[in-house]
Amino acid sequence: MSLKRHFLWWLGAGAAALVLAVASVQQFMSYSALARQQDARLVGALDSPNPDANVVRRVSRTTGERLEGDAALPAYTWPGELRAGDAPRLYFTRVGGDITRAAVALKPGPGGEAVVVQVAEPLARRLPGMSLSSPGPASAFAAGVLLMLVAAALAAMRARRWIVRALQDFDVEKPAHVAAPEELQPTLDNVRELQRQQRQWVDEQRRFLADAAHQLRTPMAVLRTQLQSALVSEADPRATLGEMLHTVDRAAGLANQLLSLTRIEQLKRIGQLQSMAIGSVVHEAVVELSPLIAQQRLDFALEGEEFEASADPMMLGELIRNLLANAIHHSPRGARLGIVMRPAPFREVVVWDEGAGIDDDVKPRLFTPFTAARGGVGLGLSICQQIGEAMGAQVRLYNRVEGGRTTGVDAVIGWRPAE
Repeated sequence: MSLKRHFLWWLGAGAAALVLAVASVQQFMSYSALARQQDARLVGALDSPNPDANVVRRVSRTTGERLEGDAALPAYTWPGELRAGDAPRLYFTRVGGDITRAAVALKPGPGGEAVVVQVAEPLARRLPGMSLSSPGPASAFAAGVLLMLVAAALAAMRARRWIVRALQDFDVEKPAHVAAPEELQPTLDNVRELQRQQRQWVDEQRRFLADAAHQLRTPMAVLRTQLQSALVSEADPRATLGEMLHTVDRAAGLANQLLSLTRIEQLKRIGQLQSMAIGSVVHEAVVELSPLIAQQRLDFALEGEEFEASADPMMLGELIRNLLANAIHHSPRGARLGIVMRPAPFREVVVWDEGAGIDDDVKPRLFTPFTAARGGVGLGLSICQQIGEAMGAQVRLYNRVEGGRTTGVDAVIGWRPAE
């Protein structure tokens, strides 16, 4: 069912129910008024020896013996309950098979004898005069409500057409030609922002895929050239195989980093992260990269205190491994290297080294994909930043300066202070 039909159905059903209820109340009130009039007429007929032609009358002794009047009217069943001077009693009975309304009272008769006087009128006499053509206050109210509902329906349909035109004219890049209703404007603003973000995300993905395709094409072309050279060369193939292995490693590294970006998108969609201990993930990353640390003969130190933060174990491990691998790569042989965990005053994990530092011309492009200065594919730091954002943390790199000279780089993963 369309929104229009749904709205009209419920509005029409509600209006019909309301009008029916008001009409029923009016009918009941009219019936009650006529019934009271009939009861008053019957009570008055008790003292009239010649009542209206539609009214039958009977006078009986208290024993039930009829003295005068219509014998078709049955004698009152409980005459012993009647008392002289009491208000007349009203009841229903049958006269000739028809239901009638009757009144009875104990009245003084000839010779001072108390007699039972009954008058009855057909129940159908209550119906004449009941007409909906004579509008009362209830009818006027029902008509007014109905007109208000019709006006509301027309206004709602007009608002619907207005909203439809505003939505059809909606474009995030162009100003609207149809002014949207004030109530709809916040929703349109949210939709416009979502659409803008979606377009921006799509554009970024297109650029990223183009860059990734270009980066993958390069090692594949190099590998093809190396294979062709090995086929025609008479030199020892082991040197060529070593070069090919390096090329394959570079392509595999790029593929793994692209997969990491896919996992980051999944992490962003999941949204809610559980609080977890950071130390175990840091320790696992250090153990995994310990062969590279030993190969460079680096003096490594793991310091600080354990703390908890919202994170994903797999992606946090990826983040720490990337930063630690980058620090190992830029550390001089035999230099110092370490990781510090700081639970206070800010929750931070710091990966520090004694490398040459970050050049000023590289800093603006530090987290931009595919901007590696020497070797690599230029995705590592970009992935680190995206992992941090997905976990509600910030990743920052600083040159550590002591005595006016750069003594290394601090890579900081920082979470907001625990509440």
